[in-house]
Amino acid sequence: MNHLNCKRILMMNSPQEISKFLSLVLRHKPELIGLRLNAEGWADVNELIANAAEKNIILSHEVICSVVQTNDKQRFSLTAD
Repeated sequence: MNHLNCKRILMMNSPQEISKFLSLVLRHKPELIGLRLNAEGWADVNELIANAAEKNIILSHEVICSVVQTNDKQRFSLTAD
């Protein structure tokens, strides 16, 4: 892994940076990571995590849940399915 990739992973540790990334790929440009949204605009969390990892952006279910719960603008939500 090169130095730029390591730096990018470290930058994504901040909840604000993760929230910005999620807004980008879930609301504006899912194609940046090859993410497929369904007809209602929902994404599969496992696919989000896997596709982000291919771009050296490390996410987990726990991190995503934390961002969803603490986002002051309530931009994200999760469903059981």
